[in-house]
Amino acid sequence: MLKYSLDRENLENMEAIFTPNEAAAFVYLSPKRVYKEIEYKVIQPVSDLPRLSFAALVYLRALKEINFEFSVQYRTALYQSLVKAIEESASTLEFAKFFVLQLNSISQELSELISQFNEWKSHLVTDSNIMGGQTVFPDSRLSVHHIGKIIDREESIQAIQEDYPYLSELDLKFAPLYAKAYPLIGRPKQG
Repeated sequence: MLKYSLDRENLENMEAIFTPNEAAAFVYLSPKRVYKEIEYKVIQPVSDLPRLSFAALVYLRALKEINFEFSVQYRTALYQSLVKAIEESASTLEFAKFFVLQLNSISQELSELISQFNEWKSHLVTDSNIMGGQTVFPDSRLSVHHIGKIIDREESIQAIQEDYPYLSELDLKFAPLYAKAYPLIGRPKQG
């Protein structure tokens, strides 16, 4: 197995932990699928809450790309092999005769996505005096969840840009991820 070097940002992402909803958003799977992997003990959470490691995200992203159903036993073995390979900084994982995961590519893609998302998210505004405390885009009263839900309903990006010309490409890219990673639960916050 080949080794590859990681920059500081990649290392930070690899040490981060994620909620199942964050993991689902970053790997483009449904939260139900992520919880299923936890329930069947394929993925081992890093705490009781549950929280998932970067290795779990790599596994889930590979699962999404493979788009093939394996038995729980096979998925568990794959996850355990993947964790070990990542700990050893392997760039690939050969799991079966013709089944090779490009860990380097998956890790790099996820790390870049998470870094960009976190940078974008740092500019969002959450203020109890604006929209009942919902997270909004800077200098607006427009809820990130609202735009995320519109995009999820497959409204055309062109129509959204016409209605909200101040939204950037990143706003339109990451709003659906934000809405999936941090779903609104219960009543809106009160001042």
